[in-house]
Amino acid sequence: MQTGTGLKIGIVAVIAAVTLAIGVYGHATIVKLYVPITVLLTAAFAVVAVSVVTHAHWDHTPGAPLHGTTLWTAVAAGVTLMASGPLSYTNSADFARYLPTGTSPVAVVVWTGLGGFLPSVVVTSVGALAATTVDMSDPQAGLETILPGWFRPVFPLALVLGSIAINAMTTYSSGLALQAMGVRIRRSLSVLVDGVLAVALTLYALLVSNFLDTVSNVLQLTVVLLGPSMAIYAADILLRRNRYDGPALTDEAPGGPFWYTGGVNWAGATALVAGTGAASLCVNTRLYTGPVAHALGGVDLALPTGIVIAVATYAILLRPRP
Repeated sequence: MQTGTGLKIGIVAVIAAVTLAIGVYGHATIVKLYVPITVLLTAAFAVVAVSVVTHAHWDHTPGAPLHGTTLWTAVAAGVTLMASGPLSYTNSADFARYLPTGTSPVAVVVWTGLGGFLPSVVVTSVGALAATTVDMSDPQAGLETILPGWFRPVFPLALVLGSIAINAMTTYSSGLALQAMGVRIRRSLSVLVDGVLAVALTLYALLVSNFLDTVSNVLQLTVVLLGPSMAIYAADILLRRNRYDGPALTDEAPGGPFWYTGGVNWAGATALVAGTGAASLCVNTRLYTGPVAHALGGVDLALPTGIVIAVATYAILLRPRP
């Protein structure tokens, strides 16, 4: 059944309203809501996973096996898309600040790592198995053909709930990120600003372009920026051995220990530009293909290239700071 434009807009508006409400209320609301949401989504995923495993064609072989450049192009694109997930959630600082001071750093690293690694592997594996038995060009429609009859009405609701949970956390963090960039705006208002932009992009993807293609392109392109930025963040922690003066970090007055030059850490800014520029030469999407990716037959090396160039540039330019 085709969904009309008005209904699509209405659904997006309702999801956006719930998402922004959670984002505005912030951390305490997220902590309370996400335990039951996690339980419900885990149960829903278990039903989908069992259905996929029982219907999967374990002896499946592609009609046209990939070889050479075509194979590496597919592998690189897959790695980039998988990396876009954890890179999109580089918001650990937004939540780690609520942890007790005695929290074990090892525990933080282990649980954060497992929380990113296991879902990526499990969900991707289930998706690959599903592709052996249904058409995954439209995942929702394809999966519904193998789900139990009683679960089919529940499945879209689970997708909506999952979208709200993911987007609310991202919205909360994006609001803080906007403030961290120096924009003088209340956090609640910054969340609403980000939400309006996100709704506009979502409506464009749904009504103007192909939704899945747009999402795929956006995810691959975000890696061009997020890969180098996260690498610089991690490199700074390693180079400083995680020794930071917390109060000094919040000192925005000129001449403060982290004021750098005119309020800008030019080593970090230069490294980000260099890493993003290098990654943009190596990215391969339907929207844009960099010259290096084109020369390599479509192999997307944006992620490793951006990370290496950004870290190398930052390490060379960084000067000892307090």
